[in-house]
Amino acid sequence: MSGVNRLTVALGLSAIVLSVATIVGLPAPLQAVAAIAVLVLLPGQALARLTQVTDVALAVVLVLAIGLGTLTVVSTAMFYLALWSWQACVVTMGVITVLACIVRARQEVA
Repeated sequence: MSGVNRLTVALGLSAIVLSVATIVGLPAPLQAVAAIAVLVLLPGQALARLTQVTDVALAVVLVLAIGLGTLTVVSTAMFYLALWSWQACVVTMGVITVLACIVRARQEVA
């Protein structure tokens, strides 16, 4: 793991930890923060890092847009397949984040 950026590892690990913590249950204010992080911010950041955007303002907008877009696609697909539950949505978004981190780690090593 010498060639992998620490941010990539931190994103993947925080996706796992926050997904589990969100499902297990946290106090109400922490639950909301963890849910927003797992459902929008972490997937958006992990997927945005796969692009070559260097402008900070554009990167922030891209994180939010990709995160919300991914959440919309996942929720809509789960709804139409009659599989929607908030727990499944949290797990799916966590898995997407981890997979994006794995792809980014492979890019960093190569």
